Amino acid sequence: MATVLLTDPAKKWVFALVEALAERGHTVKTKGAACGEARPASRRRHAAVAVLSVGEAGPTAAQIAKLRAATGASVIVLIEAGNFLDRLEAYEAGADDCLSEPVRADRLVDAIGPLAGWWGRPDAEEADDVGAGCLPIERRILAALVDQAGRPVTVQQLIVEVWGPGRSDEEAVARLYLGSLRRKLAAARPNRWRLLTDATGYRLLPVSP
Repeated sequence: MATVLLTDPAKKWVFALVEALAERGHTVKTKGAACGEARPASRRRHAAVAVLSVGEAGPTAAQIAKLRAATGASVIVLIEAGNFLDRLEAYEAGADDCLSEPVRADRLVDAIGPLAGWWGRPDAEEADDVGAGCLPIERRILAALVDQAGRPVTVQQLIVEVWGPGRSDEEAVARLYLGSLRRKLAAARPNRWRLLTDATGYRLLPVSP
């Protein structure tokens, strides 16, 4: 289970969230956003998720980077009444996931699930290596494809793997970053992986030597 950091404990929904997370076996901490010193690189990777509430304003890359450096956590951004473009802005700033406020406890718990087990997975390590220069959300999509390498994967399967259940609203985001990921792999790692698409979905294939 994960340690979950809530950066804004004054929010009305926090109490219900703390109870819901505890029922799932997670440990919850509440703290001001991005407090503390950056951890040594050897200690950064652990199963932890930070929930960053930014109100109506989109997050900055500096905000997310500071929080990630201080905690070693994957970062879920909450934006008040966030729309598609708000979510894209959050992903471009380095968020691992983005939800609209106010958020239901069960929806946030479901979003934490895929991130809680992220660090230490072999496909995550491969995605970090191959996906150097990619956004965090692109590396998570790449890890899901690496896990199913050679097999067709539908967008719906990727959404469940990367974002969790009940996130069909992320289909446009998923398709956008699949296209971006394909271009980045072709440009930076043409001799490692090829990302193909056909009627059955997306397929990640190793390049033959």
